[in-house]
Amino acid sequence: MIRHLTNSLLLLSLATVACRADEIRLKNGDRLNGEIIRMEKDRLTVKLPYADDKVRIDWKQVDCISAERDLTVQLSDYEVLVGPVNCTDGAIRIKSSRAGTTAPISLKELRSVNPATYHGFLTAGGSIATGNTDTKAATLSTLFQVRTKRHRFTVEAKYAYGEADSRTTARNSLGSLKYDFFTTDKVYTYAQTLLEKDSFANLNLRNTEGLGVGYQFFDDRTLNLYAEAGISYFNEDVIEGEDRQDASGRWAVGFDWEAIPDRLKIFHRQEGYYTPSVSGVTLRSDQGVRISLVNDIAANLEVDYRFNSRPEAGKRNSDLLFIMGLTYQYDYW
Repeated sequence: MIRHLTNSLLLLSLATVACRADEIRLKNGDRLNGEIIRMEKDRLTVKLPYADDKVRIDWKQVDCISAERDLTVQLSDYEVLVGPVNCTDGAIRIKSSRAGTTAPISLKELRSVNPATYHGFLTAGGSIATGNTDTKAATLSTLFQVRTKRHRFTVEAKYAYGEADSRTTARNSLGSLKYDFFTTDKVYTYAQTLLEKDSFANLNLRNTEGLGVGYQFFDDRTLNLYAEAGISYFNEDVIEGEDRQDASGRWAVGFDWEAIPDRLKIFHRQEGYYTPSVSGVTLRSDQGVRISLVNDIAANLEVDYRFNSRPEAGKRNSDLLFIMGLTYQYDYW
């Protein structure tokens, strides 16, 4: 009796969960029942009850979605509606507590569903060699970004350390905080602060503050591309010699290109400064590839380049660092 009652309750519970599951109808006739996590940048992410990993579906292959629970839907004109979603003839109706039940809305008019406002990554790499030469190297970098329609905040940090035969050969770090205000969908103004240290470049601390404008050429699932230009003021505290303060022009470009969907991403970020008073140029660029391994973990192969046209006496004007490691990514999609 108890066993039959337990089985009945279990079946009732499963039936209740199934009834409450969101439904995704595909253009090929398939239907999926699960939890809609989000749709953003033409990619629908769904958690299915019978799969451990989240399923990502090309939004162009979706015919309709429905949910008895509240979904946050952002339309192409940035209007936001919250409520249960019903499917009707390849379109949706949203039962909003604020606006009532809407007229049928084409899926082409949807900008996002349950939109996230952040993305970022954490990368760790290093190497150890023993034998005729004992070497160790480690790098750690992270980037976190919050984005709304008009505002974007970016925090970045990076640290590198190297050692050969118990002698330190590299130790540098940087931290950056940046705010972008979008005056249009593409054009934005920015304010940035940058802190840098490099023991082997005679740099105790360099603090740079800057303002400028940027242009977001692309910002979708496949390609993110931007360019910036502005003016910066820096205060440089060196380990040996005279400290200095000066103004410089700044430029920056960057892109992330998903060359193979969900498999291979190619990236490049470059930031440079030109100081007219001494005709000096400093530049840093990070470029490489990320190869997806499992879930949100990717292999990271990266080359970092640093250039200073006016190095301290006895110092080289460029540094090159090769990094192999793992990246944990948490993205919009």
